[in-house]
Parts: sequence; C-alpha cells; structure tokens
Amino acid sequence: MDAKRAAVHAGKYFLFTSAFAIVGLGLVAAGVALGGVEAWDILSANSNATGQALSAAAPGIALAVLGLLVYRFGKAWSLYKTLTAANEDALSETFDTQRVKSDIVSVLDDRLADMQNDLQSVNREIRKLKDDDSFDFSEQKN
Repeated sequence: MDAKRAAVHAGKYFLFTSAFAIVGLGLVAAGVALGGVEAWDILSANSNATGQALSAAAPGIALAVLGLLVYRFGKAWSLYKTLTAANEDALSETFDTQRVKSDIVSVLDDRLADMQNDLQSVNREIRKLKDDDSFDFSEQKN
C-alpha cells in the first residue's frame, strides 16, 4: 500500500477516535459535574453523610462510566473499521479476482479438452473392436 492511502486510513482512524473521545469526555465531564456538585454539597454540610453523598452522586458516576464505555467502544470500532478497509484496499491490488477466475477457467478448459480427446480415442477403439471380425468367440476350442 502506498503512503497516500495509508495516510488516508490513518486519518480516518484519528477522526473516528477523536470524535468518540470528545463524546466520551463530554459524558464524563457531565457525570462529574452532575454527581460531584451534589455530593460535595452534602459532604460539606455533614461530613458523616457519605451514604447520602454516594446515592446523590450515583447518576453522575453512571454517566461518567457511560462516557468511558463510549470512548472504549468507539476506539475498538474505529480500529476494526479502518483496519478492515485498509486490508481490503491492500488485497484489492494484489489479488485480482478476474485474473484468478480466468486462470481457473483456462485450466478447466484444458482438462475438459484432454478428457474429450481421451473419450474419442476410447470410442474409436471400441468401434474398431466391434468392426473387427477376427475375434469370433463362438467357436472356441478346448
């Protein structure tokens, strides 16, 4: 694969992962803002209310975890998509399916022609044996 096409695939990977990173980071930031502010307010008012602070922060924590999952999924999906496309692109130039098909067809044609010639020669021999009256099996001597 030439450098231009490799750069195109690398650029696609970078753009896909960057987009998923921005979305994931946004969700993490929203989760921290949502859960952190409420939990901080509860803890600053009463330092013994950790259970209340955790329950108040639970939606924010869930949103932050969702952001991390979106980022990880996006990174894996981007790798799969760009690697598959790059592999198909590289194979398309090295593996010409039309050439392979024509090679297979030409080999099959040669083999079929050989089989046809063999069958014709066998048929000629059989006709020759049928026409040959020199072998008369009805008058065999013991």
